[in-house]
Amino acid sequence: MTRHQLQRFVRAGLLSREESAFRPSTAALAWHRSGDPAVLVGALHHNVRFVGEALDALASGPRTHEQLLDLAREEFDLQWDTPAPVRDRTSWLAVTGMVELFDRHVHLTEAGRRLLAGITLGRPEPDGTGTVVQLAPPARAVARLVERLDETALRARGDGANLYIPGTSAHGGALDSLQVLIEASMPSISDAEFVRFVQSTFPKVRTAATARTAKDALKALGLIERTSSESWAATPAAVAWVESGEPLDLARTVHAAIAFFGEVLGELDTADRTTTGRLAERSVHYLPNREKPLSRSAVNTRLNLLEACGLVTRLSQTAYRTTALGRAFMASLPCLPADDSPSWTPADDVEGASPDGGGPSGGTQRSAGRASDIAAELESAARDSANPKRLEKAAVVALGYLGMPGKHVGGNGTVDGIVRFGIGADSRILAVEAKTSSTGPVVNQPLFGLAEHRAEIGAHVHLLIGPGFERRMLKEADDDPRIAVIDTGLLAEAVRRQEQTPLTLAQLEVLVDPALPAAARGDALRGQWEAQEIRGRLEYALVDILNVEAEDPLEEGGWLDLTSVRRELRTRGYRVGADAVVEALEFLASDRIGVLQRSEQHYRCTASVHTAGQRIRALGHQWAAAAALHRRSRSGGEADRA
Repeated sequence: MTRHQLQRFVRAGLLSREESAFRPSTAALAWHRSGDPAVLVGALHHNVRFVGEALDALASGPRTHEQLLDLAREEFDLQWDTPAPVRDRTSWLAVTGMVELFDRHVHLTEAGRRLLAGITLGRPEPDGTGTVVQLAPPARAVARLVERLDETALRARGDGANLYIPGTSAHGGALDSLQVLIEASMPSISDAEFVRFVQSTFPKVRTAATARTAKDALKALGLIERTSSESWAATPAAVAWVESGEPLDLARTVHAAIAFFGEVLGELDTADRTTTGRLAERSVHYLPNREKPLSRSAVNTRLNLLEACGLVTRLSQTAYRTTALGRAFMASLPCLPADDSPSWTPADDVEGASPDGGGPSGGTQRSAGRASDIAAELESAARDSANPKRLEKAAVVALGYLGMPGKHVGGNGTVDGIVRFGIGADSRILAVEAKTSSTGPVVNQPLFGLAEHRAEIGAHVHLLIGPGFERRMLKEADDDPRIAVIDTGLLAEAVRRQEQTPLTLAQLEVLVDPALPAAARGDALRGQWEAQEIRGRLEYALVDILNVEAEDPLEEGGWLDLTSVRRELRTRGYRVGADAVVEALEFLASDRIGVLQRSEQHYRCTASVHTAGQRIRALGHQWAAAAALHRRSRSGGEADRA
């Protein structure tokens, strides 16, 4: 059996893992003894969301997989992009005789109805937006901790990067485990006694090193403190929590001790469903004393504690949501704001197109500002009928920003501008004709004479640019095989998106292709942007998948073959061909990126997701530095020749 199959059985509650070994769970043994499929499905329902709930949905009649997917999304807040997770569940239920699959529908059987009558169904908790929650007041010792949390104290908190709480399954959850350990530390406990206590209380802790890791975690969480070189005692705040039994006192104590705890609630309280992977990535913005993000394990420990305290609710295996109690709790605490200072990545600082692709200095903010200015001027000039030359110039600048260098011409009896599309012998000249209108689409503007203007400059295509054109004029232009109609709004969008989703000239061909009618140009261009965005998400997902594999305690070097990689991608909703996956893997494994390692048809990660992002961003920095050096060298050479 593969490691991935073993992990799925663990998540389904059929296997338990003890260090590096797997054993059948209590539920699996009960099913094996009884031979009753209902026992197996009951275990699956207890550990996996939307198993019994799918049966309940079928009680009112058969449904398609797509209908069940819609139900999972809308009523259970499961962020599934494809029916694949639903099909997994219906396959389990079909094999156990709880449902039948025919006529493209899922049908509940009598066995399924009998099982349904004996299980408790889950429903997602309402998010509680707008609900007023009364918080229990903190114990005095805990209140003193919170009162001392000014910005300096918040920034001085520990990273909490290595947090191990033993026995969270066998002992009723993280809170029970922490309470047992704190009580053992009252009034005090020696190092050796602590290790013996952990090993005797939690059977899965088999080594002294693991027990000491648990002790270090309690110290990091602010729950125990040294009383001598060899002994420990529960902190006053920890004692206050054990005495009160109030989970919020524990949460307040932990927030005062480690960074990115209460702050997690703010990250989760967004319209988008933030996953544990995204939280790990975001954690670096809350860790002033650490230059890299937390591991998923450290984030999961925080989430487990927050969930046990009622501050978040689990939506899926990797997604959580802040509860109404969590929002009120977050509002009651001083929290450290995220340091979202933008990283600098170079881009062109253009009036037209820079021949070397570099800019003199600066980065994303400067370039994004430049793109925004160009786009805004284009849109404004399109409505300035009193000054038509303004749009002529703005159109040439915008096209130059997209990699089509040119110049403004203007004047009667000639083109408004000339731009070059392509490089070297394959390049071609495009003529620009700009039309303004202050009241809406351009009307009553003749198009005759454009062929003569193109002939004068050796152009084969005219770009007719304006803020929309009335129907008759648009049809005349679309019917001309030498005219490409470009709406100024679409051109402005292309300029703005070129910063974050840059397209090559080959991809921008759809913008200037006269064979495309104006109505289809926007969709064609957006298709190119979407393809680039999907490629970026694919590359991120690949690094993330291989990082998860590398961090798995059962990993065998962290290697995955192409089939396993594609399987993991499908579980995340990606339906990508093998060639596209291989191309992305090879890019990430190239010397210039170097975050993956390849061995025949197997791949493994050699850097974190954070480092991968740094490596990719660094390409832009290096390009800008090389461009600046090139310009200085060229300027110096010209000065010497002068």
